[in-house]
Amino acid sequence: MRRKVICIGALTILVSALSGCGPQTNQGLIYPDFPTTPGDKDSWEYLKNEDGTVDEWDLEWYVNDSSFSWNTYGSDRVSEIIKEKTGVKIKFTAPVIDDNQKLSTLISGNILPDMISVQCWYNQCSQMASQGYLYPLDGLIERWAPSFKDKIQEDIWTYFKEGDGYTYGVPNFAYSTKYISNEEKLQPNGALMVREDWYKEVAANGIDMTSPTSFIEGCKYIMNKYSDSIPFQLDAFTQEGNDSIDWLAQYFGSPYEDKDGNYLDIRLTDRYQEMLAFLNECNKQGIIKASNYSDKAAQIRTNIARGKCFVTAVTPQDYQMAYLNAYASNVKYVPLVLTNKDGEAPVLQDISGNGYLLTMITRNCKRPDKAIKLLEYLYSEEGQRLVAFGVEGESYNWNEDHTQIVWTDRYVSGVNGNKDDQAWINSLGLYNMTLLMNLAYIEKIKPLNGRKDTDIYIDNMKRPLTPYSYNFKPTFLKHDTGDKNYFTISTNYNKIKTKWAEALVNIIRESDWKTTYDNAVNYANRQGLAKVNEFYSVSYQNTKQLLNVTWGYPKNNPDYKEPTFVSANGDFSYWRGASHE
Repeated sequence: MRRKVICIGALTILVSALSGCGPQTNQGLIYPDFPTTPGDKDSWEYLKNEDGTVDEWDLEWYVNDSSFSWNTYGSDRVSEIIKEKTGVKIKFTAPVIDDNQKLSTLISGNILPDMISVQCWYNQCSQMASQGYLYPLDGLIERWAPSFKDKIQEDIWTYFKEGDGYTYGVPNFAYSTKYISNEEKLQPNGALMVREDWYKEVAANGIDMTSPTSFIEGCKYIMNKYSDSIPFQLDAFTQEGNDSIDWLAQYFGSPYEDKDGNYLDIRLTDRYQEMLAFLNECNKQGIIKASNYSDKAAQIRTNIARGKCFVTAVTPQDYQMAYLNAYASNVKYVPLVLTNKDGEAPVLQDISGNGYLLTMITRNCKRPDKAIKLLEYLYSEEGQRLVAFGVEGESYNWNEDHTQIVWTDRYVSGVNGNKDDQAWINSLGLYNMTLLMNLAYIEKIKPLNGRKDTDIYIDNMKRPLTPYSYNFKPTFLKHDTGDKNYFTISTNYNKIKTKWAEALVNIIRESDWKTTYDNAVNYANRQGLAKVNEFYSVSYQNTKQLLNVTWGYPKNNPDYKEPTFVSANGDFSYWRGASHE
């Protein structure tokens, strides 16, 4: 998942809310007097009555993401099984827009529901914990879900541990070393994708587009030949910046750590400036359209879907349907390997991370003894298989050595167009309960049979870039939110980031990009950039220590070996489940 940074206005509102009414401390926390649960079997099994039934109970769950929805909850097979196992009847709520006003209201009024899921890097997660709005999960587990201890992903659990030694939330989409080793190669997060048929035309003219110079030359060739084309599509410019610039910085090898293992602000590095100069030249040559600077995601989605883009520098999973629509019109996009001016291999961020939404049980929860059991079930491998693949024997079975899931004949029949079976698949409700989803586990065992051609295409789009992809977890900084300077640092950081996001457009568009860049740096310095980076340097070392790594930036590792260049489109031997033609 992409990391987002909360804007300064929302940050101020949320911090103010946390300093208002409500619990203020965890000292002397008294737990409700529900009977304790033994640990000799999974905790949710103790919810069963003697006759095998489970009593129904209600849970309110707030999800701080306007895109979350589970429209078939209560009528699909997955929610049916969750209720059979735990008895829970969930009422989900989510904000209409992502301005954090709803969350602020819940906090300031101390009206948080039973359970909440909040972006894990938002500092109010730590602040709610320290000010007594949340139950420490450790305490709940000790009393009512001791079997949970065997399922904990220790590295992720430790990462989210607060200064008091307790962990208050469980993230989704986290990649634990319990399932993915640090040495395992995963596909990248962002990627340059190029329209394959047009690229073949360019390559036939001796232009491979792997250097900044040849990249521009190739884009100009397409621009001149196809007047309606968009030679180089960047992602939307927002108040947080631009994802394309983040990904291109990685293609150019912008380091976030110096040779001695110390934190670097990549914006101040030579490679980052080289990348900005490249984008500025792209603008001068006309291969970045003027409309790109005002385009929203919807317009970019349309451009991709219509096959108008030659090269895209977006996060492909964010535009998956657009690429699929293009593919349906016989327009295929493949990766592109772009290097810096010295021809060095890219260093791309892989898809792993420490999570997106952190799910927490609040002190307002009416039945924390049952809520922690529900959390354990959804967190367990059994729960993970349910939400992703359904019920064993119905929609999936294990293979012979019990290492991979295989879709049943009925599921494959539905995929292949049988209307009755297709309707049955839709009634399963798969991939809706994503709030505790463990992709590292699911990806390990997911079925490869019965996939459509489009499934294979989307699954493999970025895989040829895997040799250039590395674990960037050290950049997901673990800050000391209890530090007396934390709020000041956060405020200054967000001022700098907001101004930097504004400056990026001008840096790319103006003839003298370096002066505009220097002015942005000077503004950052006046806003306390040195103090921010000093604080971040400490956080960086602490994060590396948590992760037990010596070198964060891959090229600093003594064992680093530059990947073998296979083709300008990467190494297609990394395709999974089918060969690339």
